[in-house]
Amino acid sequence: MRGPIEVDLYVRRGDCRVMGILGDKHTVIEKVDPQTDFTNHIIKVDLLDRETKRLLTIGGVRIVELKGGKQIWAKAPSCSSCKFLSKTEVMILNAKPLSQNEIVYKLLVPSVGYLKTVITELNSLGLKPRVLKTDKPREDDLELTDRQLQILLLTYKKGYYDVERKASLTEIAKELGISPSSAEELLRRALKKVVGKYLNGTF
Repeated sequence: MRGPIEVDLYVRRGDCRVMGILGDKHTVIEKVDPQTDFTNHIIKVDLLDRETKRLLTIGGVRIVELKGGKQIWAKAPSCSSCKFLSKTEVMILNAKPLSQNEIVYKLLVPSVGYLKTVITELNSLGLKPRVLKTDKPREDDLELTDRQLQILLLTYKKGYYDVERKASLTEIAKELGISPSSAEELLRRALKKVVGKYLNGTF
C-alpha cells in the first residue's frame, strides 16, 4: 500500500491524566491536538458530575464546557504517547479510550514505511502498540494528491497555522525539496479542496 494510510493504532500507557479519571465513560475523543508539554482534547460527554470535574481540576486538567455541556475541552499535560506523536508527521483524526490505560488512535500516516518507524519507537517506549486496522483514505472523501496531503501534514505539524507562526513557507519548501513559489501553489490548491469540502458540509 503506497501513499498515506489511515490506521487504528492501539496503545497502552498509564500516564494520561484525562483518561485516568474518565476511563472509558466517554466513547470518543473527537479531537486530539498533542504538543510536547500539553495536549488539547475535545471529548463528547453526557454531562460531567461535580465530583468528576473536581477530580479533573485537582489532577491538573483544565476543562471548558462546550455545546451546553455535551462536549468538554480538556487541556492536560501530555501523556507519553501524545508527547511522542506530537514529534512525528502523523495526524490524529480521533481516539477511542478502552480503559484508563488503553486507547485506540485513528491516525493519518504518510506511508507504511513511516508507520513501521512509529511502531518501532512506540515499542521502545514500552507503550505496547498494536495495529488494529489499516485503510487507504478513500479518494472521494479526501480528494487530495499524496503531495498535497504531505504539505498539509507538514505545515500543520510545524505550526505554520499557529497564531504565532512557528515555520515559514520557505522552511516548509526546503523540507519538501521544492521552491517557495511551488510550495505556495501546492498549499493553496490543497487548502482550496479542504475548505471547499468543509463549506459544502462534506467533512
